[in-house]
Amino acid sequence: MASFTLTRLCKGVALGRTFGQHVLSRTAPVSAPMIQHKTFMLSPVSRKRIYGPQEVCDREDEVNHWKNERVVAVALLPLIPTALAFPNVVLDMTLCSVMVLHSHWRLSGVCQDYIHGEMLPNIAKYGVLFLSIAAFGSLCYFNYADVGFAKAVRLIYSEL
Repeated sequence: MASFTLTRLCKGVALGRTFGQHVLSRTAPVSAPMIQHKTFMLSPVSRKRIYGPQEVCDREDEVNHWKNERVVAVALLPLIPTALAFPNVVLDMTLCSVMVLHSHWRLSGVCQDYIHGEMLPNIAKYGVLFLSIAAFGSLCYFNYADVGFAKAVRLIYSEL
């Protein structure tokens, strides 16, 4: 920006000495056409649904599932502080099961939305299921064999 201003103030004297008198008024010759010609080809029609809207009959189950997800998400709001304030086995197991269920539903939704292809969605679905089962089993073992989830969270925050 500053070089253009200096060029205008000096009226191109320095550029005129270096590149010729009319360096700013000449245009470069066009060596290739600006718009290239491309051919347009049609592919055969695909009759299967790719990623568009689904049929109406599938939506009722999805609406009920969406409502259940919201109920679980809202149930976590009072459950987390209650379990942390009054740690016991019942609240620990309830909190762990609801957290794992909430995480499983959200991760499977992410996999359905963003993983496409023939085999990869099935692998991701079973991977999420395996991780959810492993997480729930680990949390149940931790609640049974150790201090419990809520008390462990309280210990972490009291020690730090």
